Amino acid sequence: MDAQPEPPDLTLQLPRSTYWQVVHTLRGYLPPPEMDTPEALAHRDRAAIALVASMLPANAEEADIAARCVGFSSYGQDCLRLARAHRGDLAAFLKCNAQAASMERRACGTRSLLQRLQAERRKREANSTATDQAAWTEHCAIGLMADALGEAPPAAAAEPPPSPPAPPPPGKEDAEALVAEADLFATMYPRRAAVIRAKGGLPENVMAGIDPAIGPPRPALVHAIATGTSPTLLALDRSAAA
Repeated sequence: MDAQPEPPDLTLQLPRSTYWQVVHTLRGYLPPPEMDTPEALAHRDRAAIALVASMLPANAEEADIAARCVGFSSYGQDCLRLARAHRGDLAAFLKCNAQAASMERRACGTRSLLQRLQAERRKREANSTATDQAAWTEHCAIGLMADALGEAPPAAAAEPPPSPPAPPPPGKEDAEALVAEADLFATMYPRRAAVIRAKGGLPENVMAGIDPAIGPPRPALVHAIATGTSPTLLALDRSAAA
C-alpha cells in the first residue's frame, strides 16, 4: 500500500502566513509616496519592512505590534508633510500638526509595548524549561486552531480516495527549500533542533510527547536539521558545546 503523505507542519507554515499578512496590512497603513511610480512604491515598502525588521520581532504578536508602530509613525510623518504644505492656512496647519503629534505619541506607545513584551520573552527564554513549555503550548495552539479551520487531515472516509504518491525520501526534496525550512525550525524551536542534531534524528521519547493531531516534523525536515551545515544550525552546535 502506498504511504500516506505526512500532513504539513503548521508551525512552519504559520510564520510565513503571519508575515505575509503583516506586510500586506502594513502597506495599507502607509501613505502613498510623493512620486507616483512603481519604483517609489517599492522603495517605500522595502523601507517599511526594514523598519519592522529592525525592531527584531520574534513571533507573530511582536511582528504585528512592530508593523503598527511603523504605520503610526509613517502616518505622523505624512501629517507633518501636509502641515508644511498648508503653512498659509493656519487652521489646516494646526490641525495637521496636532494629528502628527497624536500619531507620534501612538507610535511611541506601541514601541514601548513591544519593548515590554520582548523583555518578558527574553526573561522567559533564560529559563529553558519555560521556553520549551511556551514553544510547545504555541505549537499545540496552532494545531488546534488550524484543526478548527478544517486544515487538519480529515478522518478516513468509508471509501477513501486513491492514495497519492508517497512523499520523497530525505534528500529528494528541493534542497534550498529544506535548508530554509530547517533554519526556520531551528530559530523557532532551538532546543528541539539541538536535540535532533545531537541525537542524529528525532528521539523516541520526543516522538511520544508529540500530539498526534499535530504530528512531528516530517522525516525529510528532521534529516535536514540533523545533517545541515547552515550558520543557524551550526550555531546550535556551538551553543550546545558551550
